[in-house]
Amino acid sequence: MTLTRISHWAICLAFGSAVLWPWPLAAQGTPEPYDDTVPVQGDEEPVELSPVDVQGTRVDAPRYQATDSTSATKTDTPIIETPQSVSVISAEQLHDLGALTLQDSFRYSAGMRSDAYGTDSRTDSALVRGTEYIQYQDGLRSLFGFYNNVRTDVYALESVEVIRGPSSVLYGQGTSGGMVNVNSKRPQVEAAHELRAEYGDYARRQYAIDFTGPVTKDGSLAYRLVGLHRNAATQVDYAQDDRDFIAPSLSWRPSGWFEWTVLGNFQRDRSGSTTAFLPWEGTIQDNPNGQIPTHRFVSEPGFDRYNTEQDAVTSLINIGLGTAWTLSQNARYVESASDYHTMFPNIYTGDPYLLNPFRRDSVLRITYITDAKLRAITSDHRLSGEFSTGWIQHKLLMGVDATKVTTRQNAGQLGALQIIQQGLFDLYEPEYGTFIVPEATPLPDLETRQTGYYIQDQLTIGDHLIALLGWRRDEARSEETGGPTIDDDADSLRAGLLYRFDAGFSPYVSYSESFNPVAQLDADDNPFKPIRGEQWEGGLKYQPPGFPALVTASVFEINEKNRLAPGEDPSTQVQLGQAEIKGAELEAGLSWPSVMDLLLAYTYLDAHSDAGDNAEEGERIKPLAAVADEVAALWARFHLGGIGLPGLSIGAGVRYTSAVPDESETVEVPSSTLYDAMIAYEQANWRIAVNGSNLNDDTVIATCLERGDCFYGPRRYVVGSLTLHF
Repeated sequence: MTLTRISHWAICLAFGSAVLWPWPLAAQGTPEPYDDTVPVQGDEEPVELSPVDVQGTRVDAPRYQATDSTSATKTDTPIIETPQSVSVISAEQLHDLGALTLQDSFRYSAGMRSDAYGTDSRTDSALVRGTEYIQYQDGLRSLFGFYNNVRTDVYALESVEVIRGPSSVLYGQGTSGGMVNVNSKRPQVEAAHELRAEYGDYARRQYAIDFTGPVTKDGSLAYRLVGLHRNAATQVDYAQDDRDFIAPSLSWRPSGWFEWTVLGNFQRDRSGSTTAFLPWEGTIQDNPNGQIPTHRFVSEPGFDRYNTEQDAVTSLINIGLGTAWTLSQNARYVESASDYHTMFPNIYTGDPYLLNPFRRDSVLRITYITDAKLRAITSDHRLSGEFSTGWIQHKLLMGVDATKVTTRQNAGQLGALQIIQQGLFDLYEPEYGTFIVPEATPLPDLETRQTGYYIQDQLTIGDHLIALLGWRRDEARSEETGGPTIDDDADSLRAGLLYRFDAGFSPYVSYSESFNPVAQLDADDNPFKPIRGEQWEGGLKYQPPGFPALVTASVFEINEKNRLAPGEDPSTQVQLGQAEIKGAELEAGLSWPSVMDLLLAYTYLDAHSDAGDNAEEGERIKPLAAVADEVAALWARFHLGGIGLPGLSIGAGVRYTSAVPDESETVEVPSSTLYDAMIAYEQANWRIAVNGSNLNDDTVIATCLERGDCFYGPRRYVVGSLTLHF
């Protein structure tokens, strides 16, 4: 039986059993606080367990204000004591914002441009501080290469952490702008069961389950089962957004000093080409036939597809060594595969309407196919502990991590003569059915390895001054069958200084470096150089004592060498000489229980590339692709219980993006202002909500590139959801 049928029947059975469940009556007033200890027999000491916060059972609990982030330092360090800009997006926040993808979750976070390349079914193409990010899951890298991975589903997540600035000292491969770590839902000892149904635009039908609780009476073994089945279309004709995944997990805590969690993730996605690579003329520039519709599908029904699958198992082990030291090991084995067939306009050899100069409505199309299989093993072993030397308190972290990735791929693309034989395609009144399928040939197998050794010390000097020092050594190798072996190694540094005042203010300054080896060859079959970056950052954090709010203001300067940029067509990339990004950010989040939740984010960037002294006149200093000078967002959710409407809440948001020029500053995407909203009614055991994004249904061009193509942003999307808890 296929995973699709298994997950479909499992979810149907879960919904059916909920009808017969002995539902308790909703309690009046504020729910009693949880008892976080497990009942024990005899004279045994109670096992202390982490508190559980299950959506729907604590209606008045703070929702948007996270106080800690383990990803920034790999230790339990409050955000207010971390000399770096950090955002934590909770599961409650994801629900309130109506985030349908990971890309959506970034819309109200500083430093992020969530829809940098518009609607893309293949990946979450956001930018952090003007650079692409590398995605991690549960502290381990989760995505490798291009277009051979599944997209992470936000329903499977407990939180999303955005770490702005280089993080190579702790994670190795990473960009200079930052990284994203998504945290999976994990087993809880408090029994909770959730059923969720969603219905929305583009024929969206989604059903999900989230069950967790103890397996044994003493709570030492707990489970969680998260699953989802979705059938949906997209704003682009003939392109689906279907998904099935199931994520079982077990957590074993036989004593206070040992914990082992095993996470499974088995996912199957069936989608198509929503990124059309449409020409300037007809999108950003006038065309005598008008604007090309945002729903235009430029590939072929029945041929086009972007189908991906993944099977992954993750192991998380923590062993307490006495009262002050902990030994941890994170490890993951993953197999993924993709089947990608697409067609897009040939705009890369001059005037795309050259063969149709009078009507200017038809273009030639490039046909491309690829199927890839990937196998990856990643691990991170670390020892952390606390001790003091006189009046200095140390939080020391030492570790070694390793990654091995093997990729096999077949690919094919039509030649110039076949592209012409395929004939013209009308972008305004398309007729489908005439195309040529290229022959796929095996590409050389690629194996990449990386090993890193790191050490970090967080020093608390006296009662208020905190210093952070870190160093890492990376050794990377990529081997291609029949090709060259590329060896790269580097040292990365990190340092920070923060002073925490009793009044809640924490000014800080930090320096950090990034290292990202590139396992690719350029157009001349020469290996790309590793991407290196460094950043200086200064800022101020404010957390009012006793009030659930956090404000972070920062300024920074990033210098990046060997940055990758879009090439002459979507299948190629080039390396720039150097990129410089200067910016400022402001982010605020607060949760005022029973009154309101608020998010505020503002980003200013001055970003450009420098091709060096050998560049031609006018080509040396250029804007970076898809980077907006200003991005601002404001979201507020109001709880109406205080005015006699208990359980009812409404929310609204506004998002602004400034104009974005292409790299040559020939065209400029106009600025946009978009509006989002939500309304929800919830009780102890159920919640009904409606979320909408881009309520005005504006046609937004997200980005246009110098090579001649443009990308449409998401249109209006309204989704209703019903969630049951029992």
